[in-house]
Amino acid sequence: MDTHKSGRRWNATADARHAERPGRIVPLRRGTGSLYRRLKSLQYLMGRDRAAVLSFLVARYPVRLPFRQRLRLIARFVGITNRVRAYHTQSELLTVADRVLRLAGSEGLTVVEAGCGKGASTAKLSLVARVAGARVHACDTFSGIPANSERHRHLDGRAVHFRAGAFAGRLREVQRTVARFGEPEVCIFHKGLFADTLPGIPGPFDVVLLDVDLLDSTRTCITSLFPRIRPGGVLFSQDGHLQAVVALLGDRAFWRDEVGVPPPTIPGLGYRKLLEIERA
Repeated sequence: MDTHKSGRRWNATADARHAERPGRIVPLRRGTGSLYRRLKSLQYLMGRDRAAVLSFLVARYPVRLPFRQRLRLIARFVGITNRVRAYHTQSELLTVADRVLRLAGSEGLTVVEAGCGKGASTAKLSLVARVAGARVHACDTFSGIPANSERHRHLDGRAVHFRAGAFAGRLREVQRTVARFGEPEVCIFHKGLFADTLPGIPGPFDVVLLDVDLLDSTRTCITSLFPRIRPGGVLFSQDGHLQAVVALLGDRAFWRDEVGVPPPTIPGLGYRKLLEIERA
């Protein structure tokens, strides 16, 4: 008998016997829709995301948003996270939601999302946009991170490389996610590289959310979108944990010469992941 095959058979049998031993703890599945995911969501709500949730529940907005409806919106946020791979925290999306809702009822209220992933953030933004009377422009290659040679480091020094195709969510997949969990009627999807799609989106904009990872993509998005944000609007970047992005955003010449605006004050630059850049 072949030794390798017999060894594999013996190990499988031993594993099966071990699994049948009383008292053995079987690891929980951790993927979307799992009990583990739901438990972690509850843990985060009571811990990491608690302050943002409480702030959202008591905030004053120009649109009527009863307490029960706010609770339902948070529950839907959590439900999306439990069922769709998300690349953000509830705190981050609630912070963005708060800014959208502060502008609720404004004429032509427009939200731009650059970097949709699997569509979890797009679905959440669509829910908020429906309440606020806004429209969401969702922009992505819908085939993952473009090919690149960038090498990054986190603020803590860890090296990271965003490989081509990472974080891919196909256009139909993202649209199905929004249709199932969000409000597809308020969304317009733009497929392609940011350099090709963003200039064609009609402004002005009110809230922009970037989750683009690459330095080149960050530069393209800011130079194309920031000058068209209305005064009082805001651009969020979820890439404040990357040293190269921090260096770019802290470069006064970049803002003056490439964006064409006075260098803004950016709270938390250099230590926060979610950065909030207001348009003066």
